[in-house]
Amino acid sequence: MQLGCTPRPAPRWRAAWAVVTTGLLGALVVLASVPATGPAAAAPAIAQATAADPAGSGITVPAPAAGPGATVTVSKVDGLVNQSVAVSWTGFRPSSDTRLANAGDSLDVNTDRPVRVYECRGADPVSSSECYGSPGFRGIPATPSDPGVPEVVPFTYPGQTDKYDATPDGPANWQDNVTRADGTGEVTIQVFTKRESAALGCDADAPCSIVVVPNYGRPSGATEDQLDAPWAWARRTVVPLTFQPVADACPLAGTSLRVEGSPVLAAAMASWRARTCTLSQDAVTLDYTSIGEPQTRGDVGSGLTGVGLVVDPLTKEDAAAAGVVYAPVSVTGMVVAFQIDDANGKPVTELNLNARLVAKLVTASYRSGGNPATINNPVNIFRDPELQALNPGVTFPGGSPGNHPLILGDISDTTSALSRWLAADPEAAAFLAGTPDPWGMTVNSNYRGLALPFDVFPLLDPLMSDTYAPVQELDTLARQLSIAQFPGATTIVDNGVNVAIKWPRQNPGRREVIGVIDAASAARFRLSTASLQNSSGAFVKPSETSMLDAVAHSVVGKDGVTRTVDLTSKDAGIYPLTLQVTAALSTTADEDERQQAADFLSWVAGDGQTVGDSVGQLPEGHAPLTDAQRAQVLAAGKAVLKGPPTPKPSPSESATPSADPSDPSDAPSDGGGGAPPDVVGPAPVDASPSAAALLHDPHPSHPVPEQPDMVTVAAQLAGHKLVVLPLLAILALLSLLGGPLLMWLGQTGRGPQWLRR
Repeated sequence: MQLGCTPRPAPRWRAAWAVVTTGLLGALVVLASVPATGPAAAAPAIAQATAADPAGSGITVPAPAAGPGATVTVSKVDGLVNQSVAVSWTGFRPSSDTRLANAGDSLDVNTDRPVRVYECRGADPVSSSECYGSPGFRGIPATPSDPGVPEVVPFTYPGQTDKYDATPDGPANWQDNVTRADGTGEVTIQVFTKRESAALGCDADAPCSIVVVPNYGRPSGATEDQLDAPWAWARRTVVPLTFQPVADACPLAGTSLRVEGSPVLAAAMASWRARTCTLSQDAVTLDYTSIGEPQTRGDVGSGLTGVGLVVDPLTKEDAAAAGVVYAPVSVTGMVVAFQIDDANGKPVTELNLNARLVAKLVTASYRSGGNPATINNPVNIFRDPELQALNPGVTFPGGSPGNHPLILGDISDTTSALSRWLAADPEAAAFLAGTPDPWGMTVNSNYRGLALPFDVFPLLDPLMSDTYAPVQELDTLARQLSIAQFPGATTIVDNGVNVAIKWPRQNPGRREVIGVIDAASAARFRLSTASLQNSSGAFVKPSETSMLDAVAHSVVGKDGVTRTVDLTSKDAGIYPLTLQVTAALSTTADEDERQQAADFLSWVAGDGQTVGDSVGQLPEGHAPLTDAQRAQVLAAGKAVLKGPPTPKPSPSESATPSADPSDPSDAPSDGGGGAPPDVVGPAPVDASPSAAALLHDPHPSHPVPEQPDMVTVAAQLAGHKLVVLPLLAILALLSLLGGPLLMWLGQTGRGPQWLRR
């Protein structure tokens, strides 16, 4: 007896029809999934970042002890780092002269009613003994007719052994100046955190203050040397300050991403790493070390670090060994910054310089003493007829003999960029080769025929060793320029022993310092910057506009990402010392490290490009990346996640030889200031639809689509999909015709055995 029933097999023609219709539907699904091509289908470009107001946290407070209606204004009081702030005042009693007659560590004993601006410990310091560098007040002995005035000791701190040693952490940062006849005055003061002055100790949990002290006398004793007297301190105005955390926002751990490289990005990295480790999604802790770009290239190529920040690219051998991809990180520049007061003691804020004047400075070509190498030249740049011709209307100071600039002593791509600019300028190059300028000045004979470009400033004149001393570390250089202090030292004989004495800092009204630093440091310390002459003959200041103009007219490396300014371009808006800082990322690093690198790049391409002074933002002195550059950043992130490139077939395996896109350009070394040897350009990078398509997924959290095998990041074209469309259409047509044919064959018994009923 049949206990169950077995389902009857379906006719085989039906199975065949199912196969055909399934294929047809599959083809239609594939057709529907192929995206449209052309401009309408391109992913939208990233919106341009909006610059923040860098002076948004300033404050004006009343200063009643200084006079009726008197006020004090500080340009920034919250979220401070080591930077400079402007302090100004109104309604004070005018000083008896237009500038102080002081120099170095000497104090004016003739000018009445000066003003001192201190940085002091705490939000309400009780005496000047809490203010960094305070020299104190020796007191006035009592007499039968006068009770006298007690002593005020200099700045005090734990561990102090000499009560008159008031600067344990380096030069003082307080500033003195006069009050003009209209009751106004101003100074710029560098604010120290506990990193610059442990004795002061300013940090997020240890507030400090700006204290403005006028000395109106008692009724005598109104001069600069008695500004710490109790009667002067009694007229103080205190403005509390708050600081960003000096320590890292997040402790470094085994999962931190090691990044090393270009010191010009130090401020940006400090801002980014304080934010990226606190993100709720895709957080990354950055362990950044500021070192020179040449060492960074070696470390990336040898595998010592997976992320290096450079200006010039790696050699193609090192790049290939580490599977390097490049991503632009920042646009910034080197600047000639200065603090110069004119012959009347007023600050000079605008200065035009050409390449020949800069060449004169960096080769120590101004006369100093009886040095035979410079004996017939002007004693300093302020006496140079060329400077005076380029700056009509400026009454320059007499200046000190020599007056050498503050320059970087490290091996650096920034020095290469500056020396390429000198080499590209015909007049500067001729001067360095030995041709006199139109006024008869010649290069320091020790530097005649100097090979260009160079990546470290050469010291070729032994007689300049005391007065011309490059400064190690870019941050140290910028801070020294901020306090207006000459580099090097002078040698004196003390009891038959040669003693080196550092030059004292210069005071407002008598400053004459010039230095080559980065644009971000100049902005951070509120330093004026020179307008430099470009190839068109125009004098251009560093700004977001002029630096992005230089990017648009730059020479692009064969890698498609790194770039240098096209110093032959006649575009009038180019700032010639613009730099693109580029991340060189190893695709051979561990998977976890590559994921963190991609997270970092995601931040760089997005919120990291908002210019401002808040944590996580791009500091002033940098220009935000263009849309095309951001596309390159995201493309690099995808390539890093994918890992090392697949080895390329040998020439015998390839029928058609093609260009090798994994061959990055070598570092510029042509010596003529033009393009590096292996470049394509000059041409700007365009935001092509294929590059813009990468922007729809700012952080890839799913598998990365296959990309061409290359070391250099390049956009993947979608054009190959167009070849598939006709094939799919033909397949669909065959399916429509084949279905009825198979049915007829099966019903008539004329088809194959498997189709018969």
